[in-house]
Amino acid sequence: MRKFARFAALSLSVATLPLFAADLRPMKEASQIATVFPKSAKLRVLNLWAIWCAPCVAEMPDLRAIDDLFGPEVAIAGVSLDDMLPDAKREETESFLDKQKIAFPNVYYTGNLEELGNLLKINGEIPITIVYDRNGKELWRHAGRLNRQETIQRLRDALRRLK
Repeated sequence: MRKFARFAALSLSVATLPLFAADLRPMKEASQIATVFPKSAKLRVLNLWAIWCAPCVAEMPDLRAIDDLFGPEVAIAGVSLDDMLPDAKREETESFLDKQKIAFPNVYYTGNLEELGNLLKINGEIPITIVYDRNGKELWRHAGRLNRQETIQRLRDALRRLK
């Protein structure tokens, strides 16, 4: 009976562990964002988003599907701009990513938004997705919610051109 009780207690404690943990990295320097991409990726997809942005939230399942489809040839990284709101909590962003089961790395950006805008040549509109080659050359960008199939096709075309 004691063995069963220990097993039941262990089972209950394991069952309460989170099954997924988001990769949310705090970052203050815009110039460091590129470091989240693996060097081996042929294409790098950078997505700027926030949990208070309805189109950003709506496209997360599409980004997850794209990430699952391509594997290591295409690396996706998100940049959360949630910290720009005064009452923002990193935990809320992390919880959102957990619920969405987002496996690709995300940056919780706490730096200067003007610096980020200048570096990425953006004016503040989100979501925005920028695709780079492995050397950091911008190949294309898309402002607004992505179309999953169109994005998949554009990424496949870009990979073909790189071979």
